[in-house]
Amino acid sequence: MQLLALVPKSILLMRAALRRQPRTALAAAGLLLLVALVWVLGPGAAWVLESVDGVTGLVGKDRAEALDAIRGRALTVTTGLAALVAVYYTARNAETTRRTYEVGQRQLALSEQGHLTDRYTKAIEQLGSSELAVRLGGIYALERIARDSARDHPTVMEVLTAFIRDPPPLAAPTLAPDADGRTRVEQAAYLRGRPRLRADVQAALTVIGRRTVENDAQDRRIDLAEADLAGADLAGTRLHGADLAQANLTDADLKKADLSGANLWRADLTRANLTGANAATAIFEGAKVTGLTLAGANLRDARFDGVNLAGLELDHRDVQEAILDKRPRSLSPDMALNPNPDEPP
Repeated sequence: MQLLALVPKSILLMRAALRRQPRTALAAAGLLLLVALVWVLGPGAAWVLESVDGVTGLVGKDRAEALDAIRGRALTVTTGLAALVAVYYTARNAETTRRTYEVGQRQLALSEQGHLTDRYTKAIEQLGSSELAVRLGGIYALERIARDSARDHPTVMEVLTAFIRDPPPLAAPTLAPDADGRTRVEQAAYLRGRPRLRADVQAALTVIGRRTVENDAQDRRIDLAEADLAGADLAGTRLHGADLAQANLTDADLKKADLSGANLWRADLTRANLTGANAATAIFEGAKVTGLTLAGANLRDARFDGVNLAGLELDHRDVQEAILDKRPRSLSPDMALNPNPDEPP
């Protein structure tokens, strides 16, 4: 270790320089060590032997062996320093790579969020367009955003439900009316004997009904209270826990829909079709059910207080038991029967 005495004091000051200009300082230190190594391997070995080790008077083979030993120590020290430098640079490069990756990921996330924001803003603008095709494009653009971003999924659902509850006014019809004053669209609806739901509202309902529930960790309730959904195609849709209080569901197709836990208080279900629907624990208090089809529906623990069931065909055993019992057999404590069906539960 006596070789360390060869290191000038200036090298010890490199530590401060490393903090200010690490690359320049390390390059200078490396060059200085290389010069020192060359010097020790050459004529400097004799100086080290006599001035540092204090050995004098050796001649011949003994002197040669002593000089070789000094050179060997110099190489060992240099090799160790080189290894330390290599380890330092490896660790530093790994840290730099990690930080670069993290910065890149943050920038990518910011870029993606900015892109989503732009897409969202454009889709919202499209919803207010007077052109049906543009509104439909906005609805399906929002669906894509809800699928791509779990964070934006609840917001998209709230926007779509608000659109359904209060859609923008339609442009005045340009088609010539018939002899009875009906437009072509109204004529088609009249001939079918059922109302026609607006295409944009139907599209929004379809998007909500097939939404990715996994993207909504809090399972927020879909708010469609008082919405005009007459003639809506809701077959097979996911409306678990939806708020459909006082909604107009006249002639709505709800075959095999998931209405479990839904609130249908005072909803108009005239001629609606709930064949095979799952409406377990749903609330039907005060609802209009004239012509309602319930074949094969699951209505276990559903509530029908204040509902006129006259004229309904109740041919399914589970439906009969659920409707005819005054109080459902397995009613949960937090769903006590509403004593006044005229007030929302």
